[in-house]
Amino acid sequence: MQIRVITMRYSEGLQGFPEDALRTATFGRDVLSMEHHFFVHGNMPHITLVLSLADSGSGDPGKNGMSYEERKAKAEAEEAQLPEVSRPAFRALKDWRNQLAKAKGCPAYNIARNAQLLEIVKKKPKTLAELKEVAGCTEKFCKLYGEEILKMMAQAPHAGVPASQAVSPEDDEEKEKAAGRDNLQIEEQEMPF
Repeated sequence: MQIRVITMRYSEGLQGFPEDALRTATFGRDVLSMEHHFFVHGNMPHITLVLSLADSGSGDPGKNGMSYEERKAKAEAEEAQLPEVSRPAFRALKDWRNQLAKAKGCPAYNIARNAQLLEIVKKKPKTLAELKEVAGCTEKFCKLYGEEILKMMAQAPHAGVPASQAVSPEDDEEKEKAAGRDNLQIEEQEMPF
């Protein structure tokens, strides 16, 4: 077991405490316990965290005692819950999350868990308000990543529609204009019953 003491200064820009030091200290380790102490120094709020961390040796099988193969199988099983048409959106979100985590030098689950990404893909939010309704999508998460996630979801194929038949917003506008011009021309079709 290892003890880490981290003190963070309040950031006006973030309207919170920067988490980089915390992510670095806990990277690849399980937090066994945590105590926090708030104080003000020089008219600026600070927080000190006292963390008890599990040792992580090179022989450690990985997070939650699972090997890489077990974690990979679990991730594939989670993805299999989605309809085929939604899987590319899930993979795109995972790739985005993994690249962002690599750039920030933190574990991917610190950005978003796979279960959270699955829910985003299932609910297909179109607004920040809808994104906030997804479990794990906090106000801060939406502020940091919401616009980018909504942009990716808008480009994702529609649920239940094969990607080859997905309609872009431009196609929808053209169809609405055409429908407005041709709304008086209704064709009868024989319906096979």
